[in-house]
Amino acid sequence: MIESPARIRRIEGDTAWVISEAPASCGACAGKGCGSSVFARFWHADAAEYPVANPIGARPGDAVVIGLPDGALLHAALASYGVPLLMLLGCASVGAYFFGEPGAIIGGLSGLVLAALWLRFPVWMPGGAGARPNAAPVILRLGAASGCQKS
Repeated sequence: MIESPARIRRIEGDTAWVISEAPASCGACAGKGCGSSVFARFWHADAAEYPVANPIGARPGDAVVIGLPDGALLHAALASYGVPLLMLLGCASVGAYFFGEPGAIIGGLSGLVLAALWLRFPVWMPGGAGARPNAAPVILRLGAASGCQKS
């Protein structure tokens, strides 16, 4: 399970809206080597709130540890990057085979549209959101995370 520290901003039913309190860089480079702190400040200048399940009944202001199941991050990356790339190349290849260069262009664009639809509405596709109910982040416990990566 991947863990990350957060603070609860507000509660809506069984959902807690949290702000991540993860460090902008790891202890190895302290923001000097890989530049992750620069990118973190650039992309997340204001603190965004994220909804997570709240099975422990934590309250606003509590410091909590958010958990994400192992493999969920890899699955999300493959779905976000791998599927569109495969759809682009596959549909462009089919279009090129039957209609030449114009077919490749139209096929590639069609593949990107299909991939966008698959990402936007994953329930109607095999392996969609309905098949991954445990891939959502959840509050594990009150307090700070035990480490930067995994417990």
